[in-house]
Amino acid sequence: MPVPSTQGGTPFQTVSTDVPSLSEAVYKACFDSSPAAQVILGNKGELLESNAQACAVLGFERADLLGKRLTDLVHADDQAAMYAAISLSMRRNEPFEIECRSQQPGQDMRWFVVQSRPVELAPHGTLWYTLLADITERKMQEAWLTHRNVLLTALSNNLPGMIYVFRPGPDKGGRLDFVSEGVRQLFGTTPEEALASPWVLYNRVPPEDLSQFFQQRDKAVSESSRLHSEFRVRNAQGELRWCAADSIAGVDKDGNEVRCGYIADITEHKLYQEARMAAETAERASRAKSQFLSRMSHELRTPLNAVIGFAQLLHMDTQPALSDGQRQKVELIERSGAHLLDVISDVLDLSRIEAGDMPLSIEPVLLGKVIEDAKAMVAEAAERATVSLVESGPIWGVHVTADRVRLRQVLVNLLSNAVKYNRPQGEIRINVRVEGDDIVLEVADTGVGLSQSQLAHLFEPFNRLGAEHSGIEGTGIGLVIVHRLVELMGGTIGVESQAGQGTSFSLRFPTAEVDPASDHGALDEVLPQLRPATILYAEDNEINVLLVRQILELRPMWKLEVARSGAEALELVKQIKPDLLLLDMHLGDMSGFELAELLDGEASLKDSLKGVVKVALSADAMPDRIHAARVHGFSAYLTKPLDVAALLRCLDEHLGTT
Repeated sequence: MPVPSTQGGTPFQTVSTDVPSLSEAVYKACFDSSPAAQVILGNKGELLESNAQACAVLGFERADLLGKRLTDLVHADDQAAMYAAISLSMRRNEPFEIECRSQQPGQDMRWFVVQSRPVELAPHGTLWYTLLADITERKMQEAWLTHRNVLLTALSNNLPGMIYVFRPGPDKGGRLDFVSEGVRQLFGTTPEEALASPWVLYNRVPPEDLSQFFQQRDKAVSESSRLHSEFRVRNAQGELRWCAADSIAGVDKDGNEVRCGYIADITEHKLYQEARMAAETAERASRAKSQFLSRMSHELRTPLNAVIGFAQLLHMDTQPALSDGQRQKVELIERSGAHLLDVISDVLDLSRIEAGDMPLSIEPVLLGKVIEDAKAMVAEAAERATVSLVESGPIWGVHVTADRVRLRQVLVNLLSNAVKYNRPQGEIRINVRVEGDDIVLEVADTGVGLSQSQLAHLFEPFNRLGAEHSGIEGTGIGLVIVHRLVELMGGTIGVESQAGQGTSFSLRFPTAEVDPASDHGALDEVLPQLRPATILYAEDNEINVLLVRQILELRPMWKLEVARSGAEALELVKQIKPDLLLLDMHLGDMSGFELAELLDGEASLKDSLKGVVKVALSADAMPDRIHAARVHGFSAYLTKPLDVAALLRCLDEHLGTT
């Protein structure tokens, strides 16, 4: 085979052998048309020959390229390394390979791998056959991969969880190809220890959780599906934390299956889920409780409406007058009904307070007016028990910040207890004093008193402290309601007692500043002048209809029309155009709210019902129903059993002319 010869002066001249030879022109053509950039270097590293591709990649014409040293063609930062590689290779007469950059004027930076090997050609001596491969794209890919790996490593090391690459194997534990730094926080071990054996991680998982994890993982591996598994891990501090592992199937460079995954601490999420489930359970229980209380309130108050209402009417009816014996029986019926109503009201109030659903209206309250009202409500009981009520201090000179109705309820409860547990010819002292920015209201009695052990359990629900054996009526929740109402109104309550000497309760409330002029008339009630009016009463209970009809006989200037259903009420409204609608909330065919909505939506009634007052009447005394009544435009919400005087006051107020 012919070989290059230097006879005649160029590396491409050939010498004859026993086989057919190729001409110098053929060698020259092959060298010049090669797709690889090729040059021939002299023993000083200068370019003796260059093919067309080398000229193209280096950015020079052939005439300009020949004679230049290779070190002059590379980037300045790579020249020293190139010079050292060429020098060492020429001294040792051995090949060299080096990567370098080249950037000629007007061109982008290019990367090359230079591969060169010596060739002995007489008489030129040693020449260096050199290839220049453009590896710019590869270098760009390597740089991108390096940047990506740095970024991924930084992310994996700073994520709160752990990134891992798992490879199934004959051992059930398999092996890990990669573990991020998060393994330290989650499992209390190092990445190196985890890579050496995944069992350092598995041993941190409780056996029952680990068994389930292996089942889920093996199923995901066999099906090449996504894995999600939750399990507990005991960390380095000994805490049992909840973790979740998620992984997807992948393949490595050799086509073998691996799983890439992430493990995160989900303890807080688990706690949140548990708290939410507990809250939902509590909310369902609260709704069920509210529904039960609503039904209980309705079912108990409805018959009490007749018991107490008719008893009140018998008292008011003087034609004919009751005999003493009849009056005593009526009073017994009324007191028994009132006691049962108190029990129902106390249970409902306690339920509202515990549910955080007790409506309050905090405002300046004239303390004297509240004391006067409370005294009036217990006066009859105090008279029967021969207990006197004594006042002292600036009763009428101070205002407190509280809810007027609830403060009266608190005071009535304390006074009622002071009456019940007092002695014959005993005394109840109501004292008011100013202490700085607070008003202190004391209720002291001369009754049986309490021991220290009884005081310790005073505000426990349904604990009557032994009074259940005394024959004195009570539920054991009145003082609980008092205590919680006082706190809800921003006050405090204290108690002092001595067995056989009596008990003293002290209520402390912030002083309220008011304009003295605004109190004029606080003690006076202006009675309205009543006008003729038509009242439409929607009620499906005949006893309730009879009761209201007899109550309204006390107001002969009013005409009462009765509808026994919602549908009948709709028709009557069109015919009589009433001045006031008295609507029961539980009609046979619809609720009072539904009836109100139908009336509001009836276009033909808009003018005739303009300004007509709606008053709700219901045995359901739950606060959500009262709030709903306000939303539906009711001016008042009266609860059963009816307080006859309260019903008349409400109707007088809405049908009066002043």
